[in-house]
Amino acid sequence: MGLKPFTILSNTDLQIKMTKLNVLLVKPYNITDEIQPPLGLGYLATAIRKKHNVEILDCIKEQMKLNDFKKFLINKKYDVIGMQFYSRDVNIIKKLSKFIKQYSPQTIVVVGGPHPSLAPQFTLDFDPNIDFAFKSESEKGLPLLLEYLIKKNILISEIPGLVYRDDKKIKINEPYFEECLDLLGEPSWDLLKPNEYPQAPHGAFFKKYPTAPIIVTRGCPYSCTFCSGSLISGKKIRYHSIDYVIKQIKLLNKQYGINEFHIEDDNFTFNKKFVVEFCKRLIKENLNLSWNCPNGVRLDTLDEELLKLMKKSGLYSISVGIESGSPRILKLMNKNLSKEITEKKIKLMRKQGLDIIGFFILGYPTETVDEINQTIDFACKLDIQRASFMAFKPFPGTPVTNELLKKKEVKNFDWDNFGLNEVAYSPQGITKKQLQSLRRKALYKFYFRPKIIINMLSNIRSFQQIIFVFKRTIRWLK
Repeated sequence: MGLKPFTILSNTDLQIKMTKLNVLLVKPYNITDEIQPPLGLGYLATAIRKKHNVEILDCIKEQMKLNDFKKFLINKKYDVIGMQFYSRDVNIIKKLSKFIKQYSPQTIVVVGGPHPSLAPQFTLDFDPNIDFAFKSESEKGLPLLLEYLIKKNILISEIPGLVYRDDKKIKINEPYFEECLDLLGEPSWDLLKPNEYPQAPHGAFFKKYPTAPIIVTRGCPYSCTFCSGSLISGKKIRYHSIDYVIKQIKLLNKQYGINEFHIEDDNFTFNKKFVVEFCKRLIKENLNLSWNCPNGVRLDTLDEELLKLMKKSGLYSISVGIESGSPRILKLMNKNLSKEITEKKIKLMRKQGLDIIGFFILGYPTETVDEINQTIDFACKLDIQRASFMAFKPFPGTPVTNELLKKKEVKNFDWDNFGLNEVAYSPQGITKKQLQSLRRKALYKFYFRPKIIINMLSNIRSFQQIIFVFKRTIRWLK
């Protein structure tokens, strides 16, 4: 089938002549270490499926690259295609949206997720094939946008978080953050099919299988200079109720055979009282499930009492943001963390027998080679079982990136290198090639030690997992 010519319309010209829309929600293909259900799309599907037909397509899980996506779309008819959009996906999204408009000019293309939340103006500026974007959470805004496309009986300016064109100007509506997360409903697990995912969850390792991610809280009140969390989900911590979370865990276990859940929050341990009540409920329910926190928690929220209870309820592994071994860099990051506090908290976690994964950032602005080596040495000194060494990324909108732009140290964003294993920026005095070499040095120095290798091998659960871990190791060391 040949591609059709298309004409770009203004948002005010877009309207669909039907009452029930066919909507496809897409997680685009990209090379990644983790393959897990896109929870954000699951929540969006729930928000619109009562009135519309919805499908979720995880191109990473399906290994569906651009040409495969084109084949998938031919002979299908979608009124709206929404795509999850991370900064590393800039050029992939552009290719996908171009094809969608060439193949089906009348299909409305919508994007949401971290990148449109951080750079809403840029998102519509860089790609005329994108009709709408959403800044921040869109469970409330997307249903209203679909209603607008059908009836136009609401003002486009009143759709929360919507980014749209109006008289060739790009307008950005104020986002809406739902206070009570239970009102969002549960993710559409029947569309996500968590039990069909491969053995490659966030963090690569697991104790029991199958696994599934869950979200308990949203928001981040902290002000780390490099982090975009609060720009995406707001400053205020908002919660699902414990009843809701336990219900979700039971549903995943009974209907999908999930034996381990991964809490993907940015700040799960922020409220000690909440975590204590949650762990007590887990113990009372006696579900015999394991769990971990692969997305990371703040070290300063942990104490011995809390860690002991978390371990008793099934926690076996926890990731923590250590970030740097240089006091100067930690201060610049506004982490409110010292090496001494880190060492103390690590000992508390190890006392409970927990496996610990440390997150480190290399190449922070103004960082020197000596300070990077301090971080590498500090990581090797700590009693942690795994470490993630990520090159600093200048995410749009963060305080440190705004400063770099002001100083003209960043002029053009290297979007294709915004994945975890790539280098998109290097501080003055260090080339990108040098920074990649330093990252490789960190990986070799940390992982090629007998105790680390033995621990990793002891945590391998299947031949399939060996394959995923091996591929991940090769990517990291390239």
